[in-house]
Amino acid sequence: MTHIRRSADCGNSPKNGLAEDVAVALETRGVDVLTPILDPEVEWHHPNGVVTSARSVADQVAIGVAPNSVTIDHVVSHGKVAAVNGTTERGQGERRFCHVLVFTSTTFKKVRRIESFDG
Repeated sequence: MTHIRRSADCGNSPKNGLAEDVAVALETRGVDVLTPILDPEVEWHHPNGVVTSARSVADQVAIGVAPNSVTIDHVVSHGKVAAVNGTTERGQGERRFCHVLVFTSTTFKKVRRIESFDG
């Protein structure tokens, strides 16, 4: 099971909390958490290409093995956009990530676009 260290940026912000949940789901292969939040026509732009549709994103997220730990450093949201950055740790070492999320509206009900960066 993956150990999750959450950011201190979400305490009084439900929007930040939801954005953090999406990032954790992307990193831990949490398809069950992610699928209900995705807009049917979501686009995911990541280092290996572009994935379109909620089903395709869920299939892509499910590939691979969940990391040993995920640490969320910061979560920032404004309007319809949020950004989450942090690190994952696997047996081979640490990997940095950042996910920029665009929701369909300022109510943060559905994710319309994801831009993911690795470092």
